[in-house]
Amino acid sequence: MIQQLISRGGYGEMYLGMFNGQQETRKSKANRITFLTEVKLVAVLEHPRIVHLVGIAWDSPNDLCALMEFMDDGDLRAHLNEYDREHRPIGFTYEKVMIALHVAHALMYLHSLDPPVIHRDLKSKNILLTDFGVSLGRADRTMTAAVGASLWMAPEVMMGQRYDDKADIFSFGIVLSELNTHAMPYTHAKSRDGSGSRLPDTAILQLVVAGDDFSQGGPYSLMQLGLLCVFVDPKLRPSAPEVLYHLQMALKDM
Repeated sequence: MIQQLISRGGYGEMYLGMFNGQQETRKSKANRITFLTEVKLVAVLEHPRIVHLVGIAWDSPNDLCALMEFMDDGDLRAHLNEYDREHRPIGFTYEKVMIALHVAHALMYLHSLDPPVIHRDLKSKNILLTDFGVSLGRADRTMTAAVGASLWMAPEVMMGQRYDDKADIFSFGIVLSELNTHAMPYTHAKSRDGSGSRLPDTAILQLVVAGDDFSQGGPYSLMQLGLLCVFVDPKLRPSAPEVLYHLQMALKDM
């Protein structure tokens, strides 16, 4: 039973509904080929930190929808905006590191598949929360395309070069900066020409690489991990298992 419209965009529409007594989200896709490609990929993913596909339904070949697990506590970006409005202290807390740890678990699973699955659109908006923890949400578009928002996008992806799972690690480093500062990546960066306008994405990317968007709050090792994740050279970035190890060590010290 469909209860309400949650969101609408170029990808289609998303509704909240009930199925077998459980709240689920119903995702209607505008592009049938994109929809089928996404469903084939998501159907084989089984991990507690990845949003679960319940099933698919259709009234006709041109009216397809997917039934997805509903994450009742919203997305990470909304929570960080709330932290900012409430003037909560910036820096890494135990709660934030646990969120990062759950995301790292999901990435390690995706990257360990054969062949590896690259999310390609990892950002705070796609990290969904619930009372039971964190689940990595699907991007609005399929993982088989070069998608992503430029503020989270690895340099090699932005420049149209070949890339691998280390592109997700770069995006994870940007998410770490969001957890640390509560702000969108470089949202306060302004042009130096006196106009006060926002910097172009290429200039912001240089700031990302320079690591200028981490505060000193919380373990220093986590700021260092974030900087390692956003190295320009993907070979120098840690793997998902290495990220997971660093986070586990940081939690022991908190």
